[in-house]
Amino acid sequence: MTTPYPDPNDARTGVTLTTAVDVDARRALVEGTSTPALDGIDAIEVLANAPGTPGFVAGAPRQRTLLVRLLRGPVPAGLGADEVLVLGGVRPDPLVKPVRVEWAYPADALAGGESSAPVDPLPGVTPADRRLVERTTGAGERAGVLVIRTSSSGDWSTYVLKLLGPGGVGVPDGFDEPLAQAAFTFTVDCPSDLDCRIDLACPPVEATSPVLDYLARDYDALRTRLLDRVATLVPDWTDRNPADPGVMLVELFAAMGDRLAAWQDGVAAEAYLGTARRRTSVRRHARLLDYRMHDGCSARTWLVLTSAADVVLPAGTPAADAPDPSSPPATGPVTAVDVVESGGVVFETCATVRVRPARNQLWLHSWGDPEHCLPAGATSAFVAREPGDADPELRAGDVLVLAPLGPDGSVLTGDPTRRHAVRLDRDPVVHTDPLSERSVVLELHWSGADALPVPLPVAERAEDGSARVVAVALANVVLADHGGTVAGERLDPPQVPVGATYRPRLRRIGLAWADPSPVVLASAAGALVPDPRTAVAELELDDDSRTWLPRPDLLASGRLAADVVVETESDGASRLRFGDGVSGRRPVAGTTPTATYRLGGGTAGNVGPGTLARLLSRPGATVPDGLTVTNPLPAVGGVDAEPIAEVRELAPHAFRTQLRAVTSDDYAAVAMRDPAVQRAVARRRWSGSWYAQEVTVDPRADRAGDPAVPAAISAVLEVRRMAGVDVELARPVYVPLEIVLGVCVAPGYQRADIAAALARAFSAGRLPDGRRGFFHPDNFTFGQSLFLSDVVATAMAVPGVAWVDVGDDGTGLRFRRLGRAPAGEVARGRIDAAAREVLRADTDPSNPENGRFTPLLRGRA
Repeated sequence: MTTPYPDPNDARTGVTLTTAVDVDARRALVEGTSTPALDGIDAIEVLANAPGTPGFVAGAPRQRTLLVRLLRGPVPAGLGADEVLVLGGVRPDPLVKPVRVEWAYPADALAGGESSAPVDPLPGVTPADRRLVERTTGAGERAGVLVIRTSSSGDWSTYVLKLLGPGGVGVPDGFDEPLAQAAFTFTVDCPSDLDCRIDLACPPVEATSPVLDYLARDYDALRTRLLDRVATLVPDWTDRNPADPGVMLVELFAAMGDRLAAWQDGVAAEAYLGTARRRTSVRRHARLLDYRMHDGCSARTWLVLTSAADVVLPAGTPAADAPDPSSPPATGPVTAVDVVESGGVVFETCATVRVRPARNQLWLHSWGDPEHCLPAGATSAFVAREPGDADPELRAGDVLVLAPLGPDGSVLTGDPTRRHAVRLDRDPVVHTDPLSERSVVLELHWSGADALPVPLPVAERAEDGSARVVAVALANVVLADHGGTVAGERLDPPQVPVGATYRPRLRRIGLAWADPSPVVLASAAGALVPDPRTAVAELELDDDSRTWLPRPDLLASGRLAADVVVETESDGASRLRFGDGVSGRRPVAGTTPTATYRLGGGTAGNVGPGTLARLLSRPGATVPDGLTVTNPLPAVGGVDAEPIAEVRELAPHAFRTQLRAVTSDDYAAVAMRDPAVQRAVARRRWSGSWYAQEVTVDPRADRAGDPAVPAAISAVLEVRRMAGVDVELARPVYVPLEIVLGVCVAPGYQRADIAAALARAFSAGRLPDGRRGFFHPDNFTFGQSLFLSDVVATAMAVPGVAWVDVGDDGTGLRFRRLGRAPAGEVARGRIDAAAREVLRADTDPSNPENGRFTPLLRGRA
């Protein structure tokens, strides 16, 4: 019988004691004890059974027969293979490890004893095994010998043989537990000159000197080490009272060591970008890699003002959110600083604005259409006024907010998702409508950058069937950004020292950073996209002689330039760094600069529409009566300071940014950085005298006719082009298509309705819901193929289309380039375009050369 491989963690195996107990001493103790009479393993003999050795028996296995000799004997009855375990082995070979016990019998059962005959048969025992036991044991000793047959001869490591009690638990009855196991090796054929006895003597431990912690760098550790040292040098001084002069000196030295260690650690950590912890250090390391770390940016929004009289509102006028109803009422004028410190939100106007009552609210005009709606993508609208009303004096560059009215006739209760700000790109055109009470009509137009993102309902049908206008244009609009002004505050420390570096800090935290881009932009949407990379600190210093303005650094500042660098830390504190007389002006000793700065910025300024509801007083100016403010659009663009972990990741890559264009791909990549460009490709061609880079640009549809786009791209390419290389801009090569599909109309639908739906689906403009038509210019760019499967899928998505026929075989169906013979486009399932070609099918009757899509309807009339 073969026992399973024992689990070393099995509780029945117990703990291996052979390496922790002096077996010889334990054996002598057991042999000398008669009460109780204990038994145990005296020795384990491995029968080599090698040819030529005494007792060799042919047919018996080598090194697999173990003779376990007991101290007293006889072998307990019932001790068999299930009560024997062989543990150990290091070789990962399933033929060697584990070593299993195949059978275990007393020696007198195999070879007979003095007064007993052999037992026959015994499972697993062969005649060779019996002869082997006869030759290696005497008849008088066999009663105290257990013969064990193992499954293998093991490896060279030391094994442990354990005798277990009934059921494989504990030790056999009458056995001493330490002597119920013994260590042995199978490699008896390889004798060794070394003593196999394990030395369990405990060697003496050498006395060592006290452990000195050379990493002790804080106050407590340094104080302890200094007192230990003093106790060694002056053993008679045992006073540890804090008032003792010696203890005081030790504590002073420990405090100084703590500060020096902190400085050393700080210098080592701040010296590298990967370990620096202060924002100032990370900012300077990143600047060396040509990466500018930003400190956040203030949010922007459009404020709408309403007034009963003409009012000029200066730049910097604060507007705040409504006060907390639970807060006590203010006893005096509320300032921007009061609101900020109380946790409110303050925005300040970016430009001076003239508020006129005629601009409070202009009604959109529907020309009598009771269901008029400005579609998504619209760039024009009409407003109307009565002849006796004051002229709103709208001009190019004015910003208007188009908004639907709510059920109560208020803008703030209308749908906020349909409000949109536009900037007029031309002066309004005056029209007249004799059929309307408001007969003076102004036609407004704005650029494609401000195209409506969603449809705007202008009028709805009244109960009498007339058109009731439900949308207005708000024209008293001014841009504002997040932040409240603190004026005339002293710095900390207030005075410039003599002969020392002046590094003051602002007394308040939360300095605002804002994009210095001009307020007058090409579009209203562009004004609400501030760039945190170009944001500067909203700070101004005055030392009674000159005004100091913030700069990102002083590398380009002259020795007389009144520039200052603001360095903000993670806790919001801002320190100021002045020039040294070489890079930037040095402040005059003894002067006391005062700071005017703004508090705010970050994502806290991204407030929702209708949040800003009150105007605040400024020093020396009060809010005129009857003047109200609100923000119908949400504030956007607020960004928190850039995390240090992000700078560590991005700054090394900024150093690898290429600021020149060498290959054609470089020129195309530079052109595509312009947000108005959908895609660009470039090629190098010979002009007849020299090489030139021809850059073909595919602009976005809403900027296709904007002359500012090619001018901006040419300016950027001019800076990055290689010397001796000309750069030319080219328009895409538009490829008109001719597509004729056979469309079967499903029962229950009219052909005219299906034709109109297909015309909308395959149009080159925007659909009424704001989605692009299939052939919208922004859906195709250079080298983009038209797949027949996409055309069929779009047609099948139209309700009422049963199936679609395609082909180009003389049946009237077409899928090809306009004016070209078929070239296997249907078989390939696509119309390919070259690298500078753009596919188009405008289906414009006035311009048939731009391609067309025609459905051949079949089925119901």
